[in-house]
Amino acid sequence: MAHVLISCRAFITLVFVLSVAGKVKGRQAFRGFTDSVRALAPRLPAGPAAVSVIATEALIVVLLALPMTLLAGFVLATGLLSAFSVAIGASVRRGEQVACRCFGAASTAPLGPAHLIRNAFLLAGSLAGLLCALTAGGGAVGIAGVATSFVFGTAAAGVTLLTDDISRLFRPLRQEG
Repeated sequence: MAHVLISCRAFITLVFVLSVAGKVKGRQAFRGFTDSVRALAPRLPAGPAAVSVIATEALIVVLLALPMTLLAGFVLATGLLSAFSVAIGASVRRGEQVACRCFGAASTAPLGPAHLIRNAFLLAGSLAGLLCALTAGGGAVGIAGVATSFVFGTAAAGVTLLTDDISRLFRPLRQEG
Protein backbone atom coordinates (compact mmCIF):
# COMPACT_ATOMS: atom_id res chain seq x y z
CA MET A 1 0.00 0.00 0.00
CA ALA A 2 2.89 2.38 0.66
CA HIS A 3 3.93 2.22 -3.00
CA VAL A 4 0.42 3.10 -4.12
CA LEU A 5 0.28 6.00 -1.65
CA ILE A 6 3.56 7.43 -2.94
CA SER A 7 2.42 7.09 -6.55
CA CYS A 8 -0.96 8.71 -5.90
CA ARG A 9 0.63 11.48 -3.87
CA ALA A 10 3.10 12.28 -6.67
CA PHE A 11 0.38 12.01 -9.32
CA ILE A 12 -2.17 14.31 -7.71
CA THR A 13 0.39 16.76 -6.34
CA LEU A 14 2.13 17.19 -9.69
CA VAL A 15 -1.14 17.67 -11.58
CA PHE A 16 -2.25 20.39 -9.16
CA VAL A 17 1.19 22.07 -9.14
CA LEU A 18 1.10 22.32 -12.93
CA SER A 19 -2.54 23.39 -12.89
CA VAL A 20 -1.87 26.27 -10.51
CA ALA A 21 1.30 27.28 -12.38
CA GLY A 22 -0.51 27.30 -15.72
CA LYS A 23 -3.31 29.50 -14.39
CA VAL A 24 -1.12 32.11 -12.69
CA LYS A 25 1.79 32.35 -15.12
CA GLY A 26 0.48 35.60 -16.59
CA ARG A 27 -2.52 37.83 -17.07
CA GLN A 28 -3.58 36.06 -20.24
CA ALA A 29 -3.52 32.65 -18.52
CA PHE A 30 -5.54 33.91 -15.56
CA ARG A 31 -7.97 35.77 -17.84
CA GLY A 32 -8.47 32.65 -19.95
CA PHE A 33 -9.18 30.59 -16.87
CA THR A 34 -11.58 33.23 -15.52
CA ASP A 35 -13.40 33.26 -18.87
CA SER A 36 -13.79 29.48 -18.74
CA VAL A 37 -15.17 29.71 -15.19
CA ARG A 38 -17.65 32.34 -16.40
CA ALA A 39 -18.76 30.05 -19.24
CA LEU A 40 -19.04 26.97 -17.02
CA ALA A 41 -20.78 28.66 -14.10
CA PRO A 42 -22.43 31.88 -15.33
CA ARG A 43 -24.23 32.43 -12.01
CA LEU A 44 -20.97 32.65 -10.04
CA PRO A 45 -18.80 35.76 -9.91
CA ALA A 46 -16.05 34.55 -12.24
CA GLY A 47 -13.08 36.39 -10.73
CA PRO A 48 -13.59 35.31 -7.11
CA ALA A 49 -14.54 31.78 -8.23
CA ALA A 50 -11.35 31.50 -10.31
CA VAL A 51 -9.22 32.74 -7.39
CA SER A 52 -10.98 30.27 -5.06
CA VAL A 53 -10.26 27.35 -7.41
CA ILE A 54 -6.59 28.31 -7.71
CA ALA A 55 -6.27 28.80 -3.94
CA THR A 56 -7.90 25.42 -3.31
CA GLU A 57 -5.57 23.72 -5.77
CA ALA A 58 -2.56 25.35 -4.09
CA LEU A 59 -3.86 24.26 -0.68
CA ILE A 60 -4.16 20.68 -1.94
CA VAL A 61 -0.48 20.78 -2.97
CA VAL A 62 0.55 21.97 0.50
CA LEU A 63 -1.67 19.42 2.27
CA LEU A 64 -0.30 16.54 0.16
CA ALA A 65 3.27 17.68 0.82
CA LEU A 66 2.94 17.31 4.58
CA PRO A 67 2.56 13.84 6.12
CA MET A 68 0.24 15.04 8.90
CA THR A 69 -2.24 16.61 6.44
CA LEU A 70 -2.11 13.95 3.75
CA LEU A 71 -5.62 12.66 4.44
CA ALA A 72 -7.09 16.18 4.30
CA GLY A 73 -5.27 16.77 1.00
CA PHE A 74 -6.79 13.70 -0.62
CA VAL A 75 -10.26 14.53 0.76
CA LEU A 76 -10.06 18.07 -0.63
CA ALA A 77 -8.65 16.85 -3.97
CA THR A 78 -11.46 14.31 -4.30
CA GLY A 79 -14.08 16.96 -3.56
CA LEU A 80 -12.62 19.48 -6.01
CA LEU A 81 -12.18 16.90 -8.76
CA SER A 82 -15.79 15.78 -8.22
CA ALA A 83 -16.98 19.39 -8.57
CA PHE A 84 -14.93 19.77 -11.76
CA SER A 85 -16.46 16.58 -13.15
CA VAL A 86 -19.99 17.79 -12.45
CA ALA A 87 -19.31 21.16 -14.11
CA ILE A 88 -17.67 19.56 -17.16
CA GLY A 89 -20.43 16.96 -17.44
CA ALA A 90 -23.12 19.65 -17.33
CA SER A 91 -21.31 21.68 -20.00
CA VAL A 92 -20.92 18.65 -22.28
CA ARG A 93 -24.57 17.67 -21.77
CA ARG A 94 -25.68 21.20 -22.75
CA GLY A 95 -23.52 20.98 -25.87
CA GLU A 96 -21.45 24.05 -24.98
CA GLN A 97 -18.08 24.71 -26.56
CA VAL A 98 -16.14 25.89 -23.49
CA ALA A 99 -12.35 25.85 -23.89
CA CYS A 100 -10.51 23.70 -21.39
CA ARG A 101 -8.37 26.06 -19.36
CA CYS A 102 -7.70 23.46 -16.68
CA PHE A 103 -3.97 23.98 -16.99
CA GLY A 104 -3.99 27.64 -18.04
CA ALA A 105 -4.24 29.29 -21.41
CA ALA A 106 -2.29 26.63 -23.32
CA SER A 107 -5.28 24.57 -24.40
CA THR A 108 -8.08 25.72 -26.64
CA ALA A 109 -9.73 22.31 -26.99
CA PRO A 110 -13.38 22.39 -25.94
CA LEU A 111 -14.36 20.39 -22.88
CA GLY A 112 -15.70 17.01 -23.87
CA PRO A 113 -15.82 13.31 -23.04
CA ALA A 114 -12.00 13.07 -22.95
CA HIS A 115 -11.97 15.56 -20.08
CA LEU A 116 -14.52 13.49 -18.19
CA ILE A 117 -12.31 10.42 -18.69
CA ARG A 118 -9.30 12.45 -17.52
CA ASN A 119 -11.20 13.50 -14.40
CA ALA A 120 -12.25 9.91 -13.74
CA PHE A 121 -8.56 8.94 -13.90
CA LEU A 122 -7.68 11.78 -11.49
CA LEU A 123 -10.52 10.81 -9.17
CA ALA A 124 -9.33 7.19 -9.17
CA GLY A 125 -5.85 8.35 -8.19
CA SER A 126 -7.19 10.63 -5.49
CA LEU A 127 -9.52 7.97 -4.08
CA ALA A 128 -6.75 5.36 -4.11
CA GLY A 129 -4.50 7.80 -2.24
CA LEU A 130 -7.30 8.53 0.21
CA LEU A 131 -7.84 4.84 0.90
CA CYS A 132 -4.13 4.27 1.39
CA ALA A 133 -3.87 7.29 3.70
CA LEU A 134 -6.83 5.96 5.71
CA THR A 135 -5.05 2.64 6.18
CA ALA A 136 -1.84 4.41 7.29
CA GLY A 137 -0.03 3.77 4.02
CA GLY A 138 1.20 0.32 4.96
CA GLY A 139 4.81 0.16 6.07
CA ALA A 140 8.29 1.18 5.07
CA VAL A 141 9.53 1.41 1.51
CA GLY A 142 13.15 1.32 0.38
CA ILE A 143 14.70 3.99 -1.81
CA ALA A 144 14.17 1.92 -4.97
CA GLY A 145 10.50 1.51 -4.10
CA VAL A 146 10.11 5.23 -3.46
CA ALA A 147 11.84 6.09 -6.74
CA THR A 148 9.78 3.60 -8.74
CA SER A 149 6.53 4.76 -7.14
CA PHE A 150 7.41 8.40 -7.77
CA VAL A 151 8.22 7.70 -11.42
CA PHE A 152 4.89 5.91 -11.83
CA GLY A 153 3.00 8.85 -10.29
CA THR A 154 4.89 11.30 -12.49
CA ALA A 155 4.11 9.26 -15.60
CA ALA A 156 0.42 9.20 -14.66
CA ALA A 157 0.52 13.00 -14.32
CA GLY A 158 2.19 13.29 -17.72
CA VAL A 159 -0.50 11.23 -19.40
CA THR A 160 -3.15 13.33 -17.66
CA LEU A 161 -1.60 16.57 -18.87
CA LEU A 162 -1.58 15.28 -22.44
CA THR A 163 -5.31 14.50 -22.52
CA ASP A 164 -6.06 16.95 -25.34
CA ASP A 165 -3.21 15.62 -27.49
CA ILE A 166 -4.09 11.98 -26.84
CA SER A 167 -7.80 12.50 -27.56
CA ARG A 168 -6.91 14.24 -30.83
CA LEU A 169 -5.21 11.02 -31.96
CA PHE A 170 -8.53 9.19 -31.75
CA ARG A 171 -10.71 11.73 -33.54
CA PRO A 172 -11.78 10.91 -37.07
CA LEU A 173 -9.95 12.80 -39.77
CA ARG A 174 -12.01 15.52 -41.41
CA GLN A 175 -12.62 14.91 -45.07
CA GLU A 176 -12.14 17.92 -47.28
CA GLY A 177 -14.25 18.58 -50.28
